[in-house]
Amino acid sequence: MSRIRKNYKVEAFGKIQLLECFPPSVSQISQEQKLQIDRVWQRALNTVGAKLVNETLLDFVSLEIGPSQVKIFANFIEYKYFYAQRKRIDLDLGIRPIGVSGIIFLEQDFDCFVVFAQRSEQVTEYPGLYELVPSGNIDKEYSYSNRVIDYRSKLLSEFVEETGLSRNYVRDISEFAFILDTNHNVFDVCCKITLEVKKETLFNGLLDSEEYKNPMFISTKDLGKFINENKKTIVPTSLAILEACGEVMLGKALWKDVGISVRI
Repeated sequence: MSRIRKNYKVEAFGKIQLLECFPPSVSQISQEQKLQIDRVWQRALNTVGAKLVNETLLDFVSLEIGPSQVKIFANFIEYKYFYAQRKRIDLDLGIRPIGVSGIIFLEQDFDCFVVFAQRSEQVTEYPGLYELVPSGNIDKEYSYSNRVIDYRSKLLSEFVEETGLSRNYVRDISEFAFILDTNHNVFDVCCKITLEVKKETLFNGLLDSEEYKNPMFISTKDLGKFINENKKTIVPTSLAILEACGEVMLGKALWKDVGISVRI
């Protein structure tokens, strides 16, 4: 199976260490570009207002794939730089954010389910599309003094925020791949999340989410059918996670059995 599709790419598999490096990638931005960025940002604030917040985001620098570990180097920048790059094609600042995304595995009634939900129409990226839950940007709070960025803790926080449930329901978080959404040029560290909770409890928690609607529990036996029927309305990151997860965890034979090896 090819790892490259029209709108995503699986960059690496395995254990992942995410490290902050210096100097910031935006240090090479000229004064004229900074003035243009500020103009774009101020115009957006006047239009969108309080919905826009200039938080930090993690910008990809480089990737090292070793025999036992994948090392990703990145640094933190202001969100307004990325926003301006998206709004102004001529402002090609080379920013490629890194987020963290999970695929939940939930065992119940002698079956195993993964969790999808529809993104709210109010979100800026892929409104209304199906997405694996949870996911989020990585902010400066999760960078430690030894330069290690704790993306697992960030994903755990996203789980709590998006579901309203306690982190005590999470039994394990383990990374397995690094992927790229080639539509938006955004990377994600992908993690498997194992829960110990009833489907009904998780469903009710997701119903109260501001970011998601219509939570769905898809049996691993039905994943192929679900993808084939909804492939145009699933965010690229989730498609990449499913493909990478199939190769790393389910095994290629089982992945083929559930139909994921079909061309998507």
